[in-house]
Amino acid sequence: MASTESQVVVLRPRARILRTLGEELISSETVAIIELVKNSYDADATHVLVRFIGRKKDKVNSIEIMDNGHGMSFNTVCSAWMEPATNTKKKKARSEDLKRRMLGDKGIGRFAAARLAKELELITRRESSRQETYAIFDWSQFEDEKKFLDEIEIVAEEREPQDIYPEGSIKALWGKDEEIRDKDLTHGTILRMNGLKQTWRKQNLEELQRGLSRLIPPFKKQSNFTIHLELPGQFSDFSQEIAPPVIIKYPHYSVKGKIGSHGRYSLDIKVHQSGEKQEIKGAFKRETDSERLLMIDQIDLKQMKDVSGNSTFMLPQCGPLEVELKIWDRDELGNVEQMTGLSITNVRRDLDDIAGINIYRDDFRVLPYGELKNDWLRLDIRRVQKPTYRLSNNQIVGYIKITADNNPRLRDQSNREGLDENQALSDLRMILLNILTQIEAIRYKQRPRRKKKTPTPLTSLFTSFDLKTLRDQIIKEYPKDIKTINILDETEKAIDTQLDEIQTVLSRYHRLATLGQLIDVVLHDGRQPVAAIVNEALHGLEDIEELQKEYENLLFIHNRFKLIERQGNVLSTIFKRIEPFGGRRRGRPSQLYLEKIISDSFAIFDKKIKILGIKVALPKTQTLVRIDEAEMQEVIVNLLQNSLYWLQHVDKKKREIALSVNRIAADNLQIVFADSGPGVSKKIRDVIFDPYFSTKPDGVGLGLSIAGEIISDFYGGKLDLMDSGKLPGAVFRITLRKRI
Repeated sequence: MASTESQVVVLRPRARILRTLGEELISSETVAIIELVKNSYDADATHVLVRFIGRKKDKVNSIEIMDNGHGMSFNTVCSAWMEPATNTKKKKARSEDLKRRMLGDKGIGRFAAARLAKELELITRRESSRQETYAIFDWSQFEDEKKFLDEIEIVAEEREPQDIYPEGSIKALWGKDEEIRDKDLTHGTILRMNGLKQTWRKQNLEELQRGLSRLIPPFKKQSNFTIHLELPGQFSDFSQEIAPPVIIKYPHYSVKGKIGSHGRYSLDIKVHQSGEKQEIKGAFKRETDSERLLMIDQIDLKQMKDVSGNSTFMLPQCGPLEVELKIWDRDELGNVEQMTGLSITNVRRDLDDIAGINIYRDDFRVLPYGELKNDWLRLDIRRVQKPTYRLSNNQIVGYIKITADNNPRLRDQSNREGLDENQALSDLRMILLNILTQIEAIRYKQRPRRKKKTPTPLTSLFTSFDLKTLRDQIIKEYPKDIKTINILDETEKAIDTQLDEIQTVLSRYHRLATLGQLIDVVLHDGRQPVAAIVNEALHGLEDIEELQKEYENLLFIHNRFKLIERQGNVLSTIFKRIEPFGGRRRGRPSQLYLEKIISDSFAIFDKKIKILGIKVALPKTQTLVRIDEAEMQEVIVNLLQNSLYWLQHVDKKKREIALSVNRIAADNLQIVFADSGPGVSKKIRDVIFDPYFSTKPDGVGLGLSIAGEIISDFYGGKLDLMDSGKLPGAVFRITLRKRI
């Protein structure tokens, strides 16, 4: 047998890999500066200066970032700082003196410096050290395609202090002379970046100012960490301590509160115009077999077991956390204009600059959440369906405060820009959407609205096109004008035809609103049988190919196609249940049993009803009516979907729905729909039928409105919310007076 050679081969990357990695990890110059400021925070700095230096008034040549942190020793620079992606900070999670939670745990600060400039001068001095360390990095070496990474040479030395001492350049950190007297100027770090790769213009500086202003929570002064920006010449207007715009003081609504580790929340909501304050308490929970996070108020919690001990639901995977939000009505900014002296245009511009919900971990910002146009909660898409009701991203300034120790599942992605997409982040999103839903409901009641007019039922609207009076007058005045009378008759017939078409189209639009919600049911229940059909069909074909070899396979083939038949019947049942919502033209309503229409409506959601453990009591009577099956199914489905959502807020053992049908008279038929959910709060009883009003985080707010319109327009009846009924939750009464 021939011998083979083997050897151990080591990776030897080219120097340019560092440049490539830097461009991947650091997405922009603004992000690069923010990363370097984070390093100052980790070094226990209380003051940071970001200083742009230019020999000419219209051009910046270099950037200095200096701080008064504890500095680095010569050994640290030669070891940890020379090791990209070092895990030094992971091993030591807290800073030396102030015990801050370390932010720069990926070791990519040097990539940020390489992103900004061609050359870096690093000057640093430890506390109590007599010397400072100086190192120079020529990043252009990393662009040499012939050099390997281990061939790059960095010059580092210890020297007598030239920059970090009372008369050195570190003085610039504190500005005016009178501010320097009591300052310790014998330690810190200066990063001097020369040969900038980007030409800094006004737009870039505005982006940087905005990014730095969001680095620290906007609603509370951080006394132990400040950032100053200094620029020369025409850009001197940007020279200032970084702080949020003054408009932050004058919101229309605000909410502040905490969510504990067990999902319990306590929130204070304030309407600044009326001075109204609300304190709401409860807990967030999720059913063990559901992805939806629910917001349970304190009253409901009393009816349930302790949150931490109830096995029927799970706790959020994020928390504890703090929330503070400030919200503006962008069409009513007069109060901000009055207090700031800014024009409405400038107020809106400032609001655009700072709008967004930011995440702060250990009092430092996590990018890119809350960045300009970073609508990570998808609020603008959510608002499309309800533009006058829902809040958009550019109306909110807020922060979420978390800690790395208590929120280990909210961890950074590898590029440091964003958190891992996991259940913890999904829960955080749902918590915020639930909170915003509470504010939106309060805001809806506070905002001035046009006085509601009693809608004219469509049936009476259509009958008003009767031309009989006009016809009689023409015959009386011009009995011999047969031509005009004939034209009038033809016109009347044409109007009747058009009105029939209008009624049909309106009916279809009603169905479409509900059909969109039913698509989820079809997709959820239909995927499994389709997958089974495809799988078994493939196996069946394989068995047939083997048939000549083993006749025993005939039994397996028979069983496979029986399974295919059963799964096909499942799909057939799903399609049959939603068939009434199809767009095909229908004739006049048929005589049908109302109770069968109700049971078919519930059958659409049979699987979800079983999962939620809801006890359902449907009427056993047989009431023959002449109604449109799809219209009545829409009403029942909309009421049922509301119940399915709100019943998740009560103990699983107490979930019930009960319906009854009662014919009071020939022209009066009543359906009572009751559940054992939390019921409808007295605060919102007068607005629940308003279009787009909803207290569900993802609710469209059209269900009850559509149901009420169907009952009113097509059946001359009414949909009422009752004060009480057979069950303790929400009780609705449907009264039908026509077409029955």
